[in-house]
Order: sequence, then structure tokens, then C-alpha cells
Amino acid sequence: MTPALPAKFTAALEILIYLVVVAGAVVCFILRGISTNQAAILCTLLLSGLIALAWWRFDGGKHPCFLLLCTLMFFQGGRLASYLMGADIDPLQIDLMTPNPFDLSRDDAGIVLLLLALTGICLYIPCRWSYRRVLPPPDIQVRPYLPYLYLVFYVSLPVQLFKNYKYYQYVEDHGGYATLFVNHAVLTATVPLIVRVIALITFPTFIAIFVFERRKKRLYLATTLYLATASVILLLGLRGAIFALAVTLWYVAGIKSGRRSRMLPVAALLLALMLVGDFVQSLRADPGSISQYTFAPIVFLTSQGNSLEVTEVAVKYRNIFEPYTWSYLGEEFLNAFIASDTTNAFRGKALSVDVPVLLDWRSFAQGNGTGGSYVAEAYVIGGITGVVLISLLIGLGLHFLHRLSGNALSLFVVANILPGVVIMPRAQLLDWISVLMRSVITVGFLWLGWQLFNFAVPMKAASGSSGPPPAATIVS
Repeated sequence: MTPALPAKFTAALEILIYLVVVAGAVVCFILRGISTNQAAILCTLLLSGLIALAWWRFDGGKHPCFLLLCTLMFFQGGRLASYLMGADIDPLQIDLMTPNPFDLSRDDAGIVLLLLALTGICLYIPCRWSYRRVLPPPDIQVRPYLPYLYLVFYVSLPVQLFKNYKYYQYVEDHGGYATLFVNHAVLTATVPLIVRVIALITFPTFIAIFVFERRKKRLYLATTLYLATASVILLLGLRGAIFALAVTLWYVAGIKSGRRSRMLPVAALLLALMLVGDFVQSLRADPGSISQYTFAPIVFLTSQGNSLEVTEVAVKYRNIFEPYTWSYLGEEFLNAFIASDTTNAFRGKALSVDVPVLLDWRSFAQGNGTGGSYVAEAYVIGGITGVVLISLLIGLGLHFLHRLSGNALSLFVVANILPGVVIMPRAQLLDWISVLMRSVITVGFLWLGWQLFNFAVPMKAASGSSGPPPAATIVS
């Protein structure tokens, strides 16, 4: 029997093969041996191969790197994948928020495709090189918190439902989805401050229950109730937060299960997310067309891949955005605390502001936008070298998050950060730090409440109701 190759050797071999393929493709592209669209197909296959490798090497994709590679493919490579599947589109044409679509030069298009390939490889390298399987975290130390968490959760849940419904009413009465980005301060003023503060606590409380709880029935009930109240956000037209939450819960469930993930449930989850996302997009675009709604996966994939156009614009007009690099990074620390809309927009506030203003400032003033792209921002910061170095740093961060997942308390921290991380291909580079800062504040309130609860109900009495953890765990 042939002995298995050392893990470091196989990792180095995988990485080397990918780098050789990219180098060969670059040479062929420069020598005009392949066209731009052929290079787009090659980039799509390369990213798909990385996703397949991440699934295989990371025990069924139980690693933040797998999640980020998937969203990178979805948001940045969606148009490329649609073209590969036969969609009659120009995968690199810029037609988002502009009345006159235009093409990149051949060199710029090549740079965009190279950036996608390099960021995917650089995300994978640190995670693959130092990968070790994480065992399901023991929960004996966190079970005493569950009675308190359930109390806070079920008290705050109706408050969250009330807040979301009030927002929905306002949006419906004032023009629909775009209203969210015209004057967010007026929208939030429709709900008292105390309601907004209490509603903020619901999310980390639910995440803590999902991480700590092992009893299936209670876990399913809490998850169903939370998603039911959060579904009002879908009616507003906002789907990114729900998408990121679903992906995060899948990751946490996989870590807790200790078993290798199966492809069928993952495919079902992906299809469900695509179906819900497509329905929400149709609802916000034309509510009257819902009666004739039909699900077109390729069309939906193409529309979600529009974030690639942010990267394309950043490559083409880097000289316009580069002077505001530090302004972009500084403002991102405030994104979780100050909602971005047309009333507080200014040049240099965010790449997700400057790109749509450059393309069509009139449409932006009406509440339309393009979203962001961490790849685009990394390119504005340091060109191709910046994308490589920043992607390697992100990969190291993903490896660190995976290592933290072996402890229940630190997995709770990971689960609070992860939604902001997986959405990075269509968001800003440092948004997740702002989310983390807000989470620290809300968890601080939870901790103070725990001190009062523990004073009134001694820990021994509170933990007695939980009982020993059952042998069965939730299924990934």
C-alpha cells in the first residue's frame, strides 16, 4: 500500500499547480493566445476548482474560507458563471447604473480576471497550509447561560418584530426599497430609541442560543421564531443580512455536529437562498409582477454577479478613487453605527458611494446603488500587489476564525463576525470590524444583564434545568 503524502507537501503541490495555471493563462493572454471571454471561462473554472478543493480539504466545507470562496464566486463571478452556462451576455461589460453600457480595454479586463484568480488563491493558501480539524466544542461551561439567554430572547423578540414592521410600513408608504437609502434617519425616527436598542440585543442573543444549545426542539423553535421576525426585512427588499445569517448558521451547525457535511443539504440550502433572493428582487423591482413570477436561476446569478462591475470600475478609474483610500478605510469603522444614505454621502466616504455617483449620480440621488467590493478596494489601495497581500491577510484571519471555533464562547464570537466576513465580496473591506465593535457593545449589555440575573437566580439553580447534553447533535 502506497503511504500517504505529507499534508504540507500536498498543500504545496495544490498551490503550485494553481499558480502555474494562472501564470500560464497570463502569458497566453498577453500573447493573445486566448480571448477575454475565454479568460473569463478559465477564471470561472479556477474559482470553481478552489471551491471544490475547499469542500474536500476542509471536511465538507467546514471552514470560513469555503464560505468566502463561495460568496466570492457568487457576487464577483456570477456573471462569469452565467456566461459559462450559456447566458447571452457580455460577462465583462459595465451596464449597471449607466444608460450607456461600456466595455473595458483588453488590458483592464485581464487585470480584473487576474484579481479574482489571485484573491481566491491567496484566501486558500493560509487556510490550507495550516489546516487542522476542529472538534465539536464542549458546552458544559456555557449551559448555565441558557436560561438567561432564553429570557432575554423571548422578551426582545416581539420588540424586534414591532421595529421591523414599523420600518416595513414606512417603506411601503414612501416609495419602496429605495427609500431605505434616501434618508435613513427619518426611517429610524419612526421607531423609539429604546425599541431600536432592545432589538439590537436580539441578534447576539439568538446567536448565543444557537451556539450553546444542544436540544434540537428548543433550538429549532428559537431559530424558527427569529427567522419569522427577521423575514419582515425580506419584505423591505433587504436580503444580504438574511443570506449571511443563513450561511453562518450552517457553519455553526457543521462545527457542532462533528460530522462531515453532506452535499445534498448544502445544495438544497443554496437553492432555497437563490429562490428567496430572486423572489425578493422581483418584489422590490415590481411588486405588481409577482403574480407572473417565474424562477430563472441564470438570470438571478447574473444579477447577483453585478458586484464584479464595482471591481471593473475600480480598475478602470483607479486614479480617481486612490486619493480617498484612507478616507474609505476610516469611514468603514462607523458603518455599523451610522447608516449610509444620500443625505450623508460625500466624495471619499466609501467606494460604494463614489462608484455609483461616477456612473449615474442622478440615479444614486434616488436611492439606487452598486454595493461595494473588497477586491476593488484592495486594488485601489495597492494595485495587484495590494490585492495579493490583503487577500493573504484575510486568509490568515479566516484560519484564525476556524481555530477559534473549537471553543463554545469563541465560536459565539466567530458567529457574530462571520456574517460581515462572508458578505465582503459585495461590501467594504473593514465593515466586519465595525460590526464587531457594535457586537462588543451589545454583548456588554448582555453581560451586565447576566450579572443581575445571576445575582437574582444563582448559577447552580439556573444551570440545573439544562441537564446533561444529549448524545445527538444538530445535523449539519
